[in-house]
Amino acid sequence: MGDIQKMHKLTFSGHDTFHCRHLWLKKGYDFIKKGRKFSDEDAVVELGIGKNMVTALQYWLKAFDIIDKENKLTDFAIYLLDDKGKDPFIEDEATLWLLHYNLVANNFA
Repeated sequence: MGDIQKMHKLTFSGHDTFHCRHLWLKKGYDFIKKGRKFSDEDAVVELGIGKNMVTALQYWLKAFDIIDKENKLTDFAIYLLDDKGKDPFIEDEATLWLLHYNLVANNFA
C-alpha cells in the first residue's frame, strides 16, 4: 500500500457524490473552450447546473483527462470533443471504453 501512496495521491472527494452525467463532458469542454472558468460568478447559469454540480463537473473533467491541473483543455479532449472531433457527443461505444481507460490510467479518481 505504501508504494501506491508514493506513486500518486488518489482523490476520493470532489464530485460531491454526483456521478458524471452523459453530456457533462461536452458541456464542460465547450465551457472551457470559450475561455470560461468554473470560478466565474455566472458559471452556474452558463452551465445550467447547480453550484455543487459545477464542482463535480470540474472533478470529472480532470478525472477523464479532458482538462489538466490548470483547467486547460488536453490534446485528448480536443481530439475527441471538439465540434470537428472524433465523437463530440459521445455516441460511439468505443469512446466510452477510451474514456474508461483514461479514468483508470489518469490515476486521479
